[in-house]
Amino acid sequence: MPKIVRNAAGRYATLAVAVAFGAALGGCSAQAGPSAAANGLVSHVAEYKLRLVSTRANSSVVAARGAFGFRFEKVCDGWISEYRNSLILQGPQGGAVNSSYSMTQWEDFAAKHYRFRVRDFQDGYLTDEVNGNAERLDDKVVVHYEKPVDVTEELPVDTLFPTQHSIKLLQHAIDGDVFASDRVFDGAGDTPVYHISAVISGKMKAENAAIDANHIADTPFHRVSMAFFPVDDDEEQPAYEMSVDYGQNGITQGLVQNFGDFKLRGDLVKVRELPPPQCD
Repeated sequence: MPKIVRNAAGRYATLAVAVAFGAALGGCSAQAGPSAAANGLVSHVAEYKLRLVSTRANSSVVAARGAFGFRFEKVCDGWISEYRNSLILQGPQGGAVNSSYSMTQWEDFAAKHYRFRVRDFQDGYLTDEVNGNAERLDDKVVVHYEKPVDVTEELPVDTLFPTQHSIKLLQHAIDGDVFASDRVFDGAGDTPVYHISAVISGKMKAENAAIDANHIADTPFHRVSMAFFPVDDDEEQPAYEMSVDYGQNGITQGLVQNFGDFKLRGDLVKVRELPPPQCD
């Protein structure tokens, strides 16, 4: 249970709360310059509250509460995103599991280099750690894991990194596109690569009640509904689903995670803008 929750929560804060590019920044070549979506991203720190919104009959989860924090920042050589989540799940027999998760990522502006570190905790104890890096070459993406074991793998060249994928989705929203489908690698969990199908809404009016002194979360958003399919699985049903309320500046104004027999909602509580980097 905690591992399933970890993968989805982390992954989309890796999307929701994560933002990005590729050798084709939101669909533009590196020579053409950053896309409109990439140019509009705002560096920020945000806090969200997690709550249970529904369960199915005979669900393994009857109560849940938690929170997560997200930091997304433009630095001189790329984008850094940091995500930390804590979640308490209670089963029908009354037992509770306290699961927490953290993920740190860096992507360069050309989406050719990506570094990641993922840590899992259960009841306060570190239970899993994964870190490594990936490089996009002309014909493939090469992934090198440093923990838990030293191993190298290859992925198709069209595999996207998390921030790259997020920026691409935002660009689709700006362009008025309704559908998107991509292969995405983030390095986390037992399934580090997913095929993600997305449906993108038109503009919707902001409806969050966050503390927002910089007024960066009160602009219209697009609801991006995503289904996650493991690339090595022939199942027709997704492993999980998620919808993200994305402002065009990259601020996630809210999200819903669907784990099948229960759903969690993340409500934006507080957000603040970060200053731009001071680069030579």
